[in-house]
Amino acid sequence: QNLHSVYIDLFDQIDENLKIALQKDLTVVAPGLDIVGVRVTKPKIPEAIRRNYELMEAERTKLLIATEKQKVVEKEAETERKRAIIEANKQAEVANITFSQKIMEKDSLKKMSEIEDTTNLARQKSQADAEFYAAKMSAASNSLKLTPEYLELMKYQSIMTNVKMYFGPSIPSYLADNVKPNEHIHRTPIPVPGETAENVN
Repeated sequence: QNLHSVYIDLFDQIDENLKIALQKDLTVVAPGLDIVGVRVTKPKIPEAIRRNYELMEAERTKLLIATEKQKVVEKEAETERKRAIIEANKQAEVANITFSQKIMEKDSLKKMSEIEDTTNLARQKSQADAEFYAAKMSAASNSLKLTPEYLELMKYQSIMTNVKMYFGPSIPSYLADNVKPNEHIHRTPIPVPGETAENVN
């Protein structure tokens, strides 16, 4: 044991430890004797030893303070390092989330564009199918209409549209005043009630 241990740290235990040791020996050599208490007076340390001890304790105290301060500094540095790691991880997570959001937005825009293109294509196809069907039905209808009888009717309607017909007793004077010399005139007599064919010509 060193001086510090005996004089300071363990001195308060000397009385009890000495009592136990003496009682143990008395029980063997003198049974029946009991030790009530033991009191040891702290010895006076020589001045030179005391000063040396005080200097050593001062240095030891300084060393302890420096050691504790170093531990505090190291602890602060470790705390700062952990804080920096946590902050870096947080920023990385935020950047990752932002990047993921941008990717999702682009995917959504792409899907919306694809849906719009598909819709437009379907609309155009539907319109083209409708127009094709209408043209097909019109062609089928025309093919049904273009019978020999219908064509003959259209022929006579065209002739009737281009033929000028005149009625009444004033035809000669009207023709003389209004018909051009080279204009073809259909002069087929048409009977008028109350008149004969001779009167018309």
